[in-house]
Amino acid sequence: MRELAIEIGVRALLFGVFVFTEFLDPFQRVIQPEEIWLYKNPLVQSDNIPTRLMFLPFQALASQRSTWLASCTASRRVGGGRAGGSALPSCPCTVP
Repeated sequence: MRELAIEIGVRALLFGVFVFTEFLDPFQRVIQPEEIWLYKNPLVQSDNIPTRLMFLPFQALASQRSTWLASCTASRRVGGGRAGGSALPSCPCTVP
């Protein structure tokens, strides 16, 4: 019962902090002259993001998984799988 009272108290405190900060005046950032150059980057018209390179690791993992599953099912069909055949030890269809 005490843990429940502590949790309710903490949640009420956090809610009070949220309500207090919600109605404060917004923060106005003053940009100093020394750092104005950071905000003057030129606008790029053609924004080309190479998505092929971005998804290359996922494609490689998918191809490895499909190759692994194909070898697993092939070894299960050829050697008998669970009956002590030639199934791979890392294959999920084998039982030790």
